[in-house]
Amino acid sequence: METILHDIQRRILTELMHHETEQRYSDLQLPDIENDLYNYHLQNLVKRKLISKAGSHYTLTQEGKQLISKFNSLGDVQQFFKVSVALAVFRNDYTEILVQKRLRNPFYGDITSVAGKILYGEKIIDAARRKLLEETNLAAQFSFIGVIRKIKRSKDNTILEDTFYHYCIATDPVGVLIEKNSFGENFWSPMSNFMQWEKENNDTGEYDIAIWNRFMKKDFSSFYFEQDVQIKQY
Repeated sequence: METILHDIQRRILTELMHHETEQRYSDLQLPDIENDLYNYHLQNLVKRKLISKAGSHYTLTQEGKQLISKFNSLGDVQQFFKVSVALAVFRNDYTEILVQKRLRNPFYGDITSVAGKILYGEKIIDAARRKLLEETNLAAQFSFIGVIRKIKRSKDNTILEDTFYHYCIATDPVGVLIEKNSFGENFWSPMSNFMQWEKENNDTGEYDIAIWNRFMKKDFSSFYFEQDVQIKQY
């Protein structure tokens, strides 16, 4: 693991994390690393089957995506068992919700609410405020509502992720929305559209839908669910 997570290799994997499609050798090259050293670590990742090579193009394998699911956006390794916040941010009397089209692997292209990891020692509400500001440039007052544990499995039943999501709700945030950054594309959506996207996401399960149906009915009573699903695509 220490060899795999050499700083140069981690930086290469982090660069691939932010691209949906295959990347050329030159697109991935690190400007401050000499070519021979960069190529050594790139080929090492291919040898370890974390990256696949097709011609002059490179892409993450499933094993690579599984590994980077333990990264934060900067490529630093997180503990295997993840703890996150999921933000339900509404406006116009809960008829519209803030959503994000994900622009990083895994689950590149899924459309759902903003979510992110809770830092070591960070309080849940503080994490919700931080993630909202970091990813959208908005600020809001949050309330903690409930928790869902999401165990995500591949088609062969391998556990890919195991995460506790702490749902926090806010209404009418302030600030100027950042429409696109390295996290994703942010926009306001009618709840009806959001529900359709949520059903189509790669890791959606029955309790995801149950939670959002509660919110549509303005039911903010506390909850705890455990969800164990095979995902459509990682």
